[in-house]
Formats: sequence, structure tokens, C-alpha cells
Amino acid sequence: MLKHIWRYQRRGALLLCIAVLLVLASWISFMPRPATLSSATTGDRTLAAQVRTAAGTASGYRGLAVAVINRDRIRFAGLGESGNPEQPGVDETTVFEAGSLGKPLTGMLLAELASRKKLPLDVSVQKLLPDIRFRDPALGSATIRDLASHRAGLDLMPANLHTFMRGVELRILGKDPYRGMTQEDVFTAGQNAASSGTGRFRYSNLGMALAGQAAARFEGKPYEKLLRQYVLSPLKMRSSRMVHSDTAVPRNSATGYKATGAVMQHWLASGYTPAGDIWSTSEDLARLLLAELRGTAPGTEAAVPRFDAAGAGKIGLGWYTTRTQGREITWHDGSTGGFTSYMGFDRSTRRGVVVLSNTDQPVDAIGKRLLGLTLEAEYPAHELSQIVLTVLCSLGAAGPVFYVAWRRFSREIYHVYFGFSIAFGAILLILLRRIGDWLSVPPTVWALGGALLSVGFFVGVRRCPPPGRDQRLDIRTAIPAARYGVALLSLLLLVISAEL
Repeated sequence: MLKHIWRYQRRGALLLCIAVLLVLASWISFMPRPATLSSATTGDRTLAAQVRTAAGTASGYRGLAVAVINRDRIRFAGLGESGNPEQPGVDETTVFEAGSLGKPLTGMLLAELASRKKLPLDVSVQKLLPDIRFRDPALGSATIRDLASHRAGLDLMPANLHTFMRGVELRILGKDPYRGMTQEDVFTAGQNAASSGTGRFRYSNLGMALAGQAAARFEGKPYEKLLRQYVLSPLKMRSSRMVHSDTAVPRNSATGYKATGAVMQHWLASGYTPAGDIWSTSEDLARLLLAELRGTAPGTEAAVPRFDAAGAGKIGLGWYTTRTQGREITWHDGSTGGFTSYMGFDRSTRRGVVVLSNTDQPVDAIGKRLLGLTLEAEYPAHELSQIVLTVLCSLGAAGPVFYVAWRRFSREIYHVYFGFSIAFGAILLILLRRIGDWLSVPPTVWALGGALLSVGFFVGVRRCPPPGRDQRLDIRTAIPAARYGVALLSLLLLVISAEL
């Protein structure tokens, strides 16, 4: 008799171990997979090796397209994967979202139009656009030059609930926050915006978009057509473009990712295109930098540093100039939901660099090192609070389930409490998969949290009181059930706000 009992106990323990391993394996198969830079290489292998050294120990890169200009010589290198199954390799023709690299292009357009006496840069925007009434006289008195040098006192984006919710969608769902916005939306935002006063640096996507769209309306042509006519075509930047919602994504384009692995929606052309919706290649942008170094670029006046730009040094029209380590570097960087970029040049050494990436991990440090600058610390740094929060939330996702399973709740509300707890844990883990710091925290922590949630589910089901004939919620049980649900929802929102 004892032998049979012992045999059944061993079988039960074995089945339990197998079940736990299967559950853990299933969660491991779905765990976050941070981007890694594969060994795939195209172009100049010496440059590729320099790029890998410049990237240091930082993880989170998937594909990199790099160009280095040394006097009149341009070298290209492609590293890693594009994420595009049709053209998985990366080279100088791979199309990336260049983000705010579009700002210096807008600056060049404005400077070129001014040099041709087609656009006055120092006339107030109110006089330039008499049909638009700005509610804030300070903004109406700002000039195109003020807008394009971030000196119009505008916020980064319109401060309203709509903009905030789009930012949340970007972080959680990976959506394009500018989708569907038109030129008229930019003008409406400008009409309703408040200025903190002109003359002081305050980085603003709204300001740059308003500058570009104001120039387009004044000229009576779409911004995109003006940019093509006066900047892109003269520089033979044939692969640079704006991609619209009704046009196909270029076949040789990269796919954008979060550094932690999640796929991101492409950012398409919108009313905010002058602030940075351009798609380009390292080959095209290298042409631009070479023309800047030669002094033959259209609107080259845009790169002349004129105004204080706080920690960035000085700014012209879209271009920053930073004095560092005895050198003057003219530059700009960019980012979208799944791409980052950097381009910069040093006139004194006639050296320039372009770095394009298809993750949201910054590439400024790579660009600066390729320009010969020395960085004291690894970049980017990961915050300890974010690391701790990711670990605690992953392992704590199952906490409410175990709490309900081991408490002696009445059978009338046990099922409601248990259901709320399972939903809380599952939603939290799904969110953490996208927004957790999986570059610093091992993704197996997420898988362990999922396994704990599964174990909690089995324990809760086993301890679940059998339903009674007349089991139903009444006012006495509905109120605490609702209170518990609100408490979990509040905790979830608190975690999301802390992660964002």
C-alpha cells in the first residue's frame, strides 16, 4: 500500500515538474528579445570594425549604415540586419527614417529661398501669413528665423490631451504619433499656442514645422516640392523622400524596432514633415555633408552658428555647432519610434560622418567617436530606478493572484477577485514586454514572471471554492469587488506612468 502511494506521489511530482518546465518554456518563447548587431557586414570592412569599436559594449542595435567623409573621399559600411526580409542586408542604399535630420534640411531650404530673395527670414510670421490670427502676440511677432532656430518660445509639441495620448500610443503600441496630421493642423496648433517669449533657445518640433509650412504657404507650393526643388535635386539626393500613407514603403527600406525588440510603426509624411519625416540613405546624406564641407551646398548659410543653443552650443537654421575638445562640430541628430540618426562634420579637418540605425537606441556616441572625439562614459546610461522597476513589476505581476488564492475570501467574490488578478498580471506583462528595460534586465526575468503567473493561476483554480446554487453578486459583494478592481487598475496606471 505504501509503495503504491509513494509511486503515485512520485508520478505527481514528476508531472508537476514537467508542467512547470513546459510553462516556463512557453513563456521563454515569448519573452522580449533585445536587438543585437549581427556579424553581417557590407562595404569597407576597416570602417565596419571601427564602427563596432565605436559602439562599445552598448547593446540595442540591429542594423547600422555608416558613411565617413575624409576630405573628398567617402567610405561606406553596413552592419547587421535591416529587418526587411526582401533585403536583409544593410548598405549605403538602405533607406532609413532619418527623423530630425530633416530640420537642417528645412533650414537649408529656408536659407536658399532667402538667398534667392523669395522668402524674408526676419519678417514676423503674422505679416508673412496675414490670413492666420495668432492668439499670442508674442508668437505672431516671431520671425521665420526665430522659428527655425528654436527661439520662438514654443513647447516641443502642442500641450493638449490629444498630443499626450498619441505619445502614450507611441510608447505602448508603437504607433506613429503624427499620423493623419495636416498642414492645417500645424497652423491651428500655431494659432492656439502660447509663447514663453522670443530670443531664448527652446527646442520645438511645432516651431520648425510652422517655419517650413509658413514658407510653403508663402511660396504657394507644397513643402515637399520646395525641398525637392531647392535642396534634394541639386544635391542629387535621389533616394531621399517623404513616404505618404497612400504610397508603398520603399522596397529597400529598413524596418524600425525598439532597442528592446518590439516592431514599431513607420512614421509617414504629415504636416510636421519640416520637423523631420524624411527618409534617406547614408549615401544621400554623405553627399549633403560633402557639399557642406566644400561650401557648395544649397542654403549653406543655414549652418553658420548665430544664436545660443544652451548645452548644444550655438545654432543657425536647424544646424547645431558645438565647440568641444578644441574643435567645432556642426551636427544634428534624429529619432523616430524605431530609428535613430546622427550626422556631423568638422570644417577644419574636412571630416564628416553619417550614422543611421533601425532601433531607437541613440547613435550620437558612435558618430562622435568616428569624428575622433573622446567620450568619457558609455552612452546611453541606464537608470537604476528603471531597472529596479522592470524587475519588481515582472516578478510582482503574479502577486495579486497569490494574494487572492491564499486569502479566505467568500465564494461569492473569489471568482471576481481572481479574474481581476489574472487580468492585471497578464496586461502588466504584455506592457512590460514592450516598455521594460530589457537592455539592462535579462529577459528571462520576464519569463520567470510569466511562469509565476501561470503557477498562481493553477494554485488559484485548485483553491477556488465550488460555486453554490445561488451564487451571485449583490450590493454587499459588488462594492468590495469594484473597489479591488479599481485598486488594481490604479496600480497598473501607476506602473505605466512610471515606465513611461
